[in-house]
Amino acid sequence: MTNLVARLDLPEAHTRVLAALLECIPPAEFLWALTGSAGLRLQGVDVPVHDLDIQTDEKTVYLIEQRLAGSMQTAVQLWESPCMRSLDGKAEVEGIKIDLLANIAHKTPDGTWRTYTDFSRLVWADLNGLRVPTFPLEDELEAYEAMGRSEKADLIRKTLAALSDS
Repeated sequence: MTNLVARLDLPEAHTRVLAALLECIPPAEFLWALTGSAGLRLQGVDVPVHDLDIQTDEKTVYLIEQRLAGSMQTAVQLWESPCMRSLDGKAEVEGIKIDLLANIAHKTPDGTWRTYTDFSRLVWADLNGLRVPTFPLEDELEAYEAMGRSEKADLIRKTLAALSDS
């Protein structure tokens, strides 16, 4: 387990909702990680944050859905595209959209499905006293490359290079 001090802050509203999520679904009891732009930002990738992405496993996504029942906009359901599939649900708290994701898999060129989710590699970011579970930038880089999101992958790569130089 790696610990770090958050390298960049989140917008105030997102931090407030994240604090509420950490209280409602404590990571000590529920296996989850903050991913997407918010998770990247805590680790130093300078990207705008529009929502909060919570990634977990199949069992836990339904437990989180129950905890957020009053805030759910879309029930957790199977979502699939030609290149990606996951369980996906949507909530909203204080105007901040929250995506609940589980069992994310990407189709490889040979047609097999691959996941980049490894909860044994969590990085814990301290955001003003909030302990936030995230995935390492290296894992996020692989996932963004697999999604074909080269612009964000390039930003992650540049951040990793800058961090290794410091």
